[in-house]
Amino acid sequence: MSADFNFDELTSFTADLGTVAGNTGPFINSAVQFTSKRVVDEARKSVSSGSAQWKALPSAIDYEIRTFQGFGASVIDSEIGYNRDKPAGHLGGLREYGKPDLAPHSDLRTALEANQADFQKGIEKAIDDALKAGGL
Repeated sequence: MSADFNFDELTSFTADLGTVAGNTGPFINSAVQFTSKRVVDEARKSVSSGSAQWKALPSAIDYEIRTFQGFGASVIDSEIGYNRDKPAGHLGGLREYGKPDLAPHSDLRTALEANQADFQKGIEKAIDDALKAGGL
């Protein structure tokens, strides 16, 4: 006697997961954008609370989102930091990492660490939203 299996539901579920994977990008992009903005805002606030010598530096902090899809992979990358093309942006490294006679302030690192848990929640929500959009 042989067992008779019906794989219709499994096949349908597999197709649904494929749809969810294809729909996840915009939700994850939104989470990355949101957290990037929060990191920038917190780092700017931290730099602003420093001495007057850094008064032009907060406006040099920004972020850039890059996306790539191809070769079977999708990538969303956020680069957060001091924009050297903005006034005082070239001084960001001194503020962040210091030098022998200037202590590092680590504003960007501190802001990034402060937002890690929120970013994780945002990614989880993005996946949940993609599942809902896929009907799962």
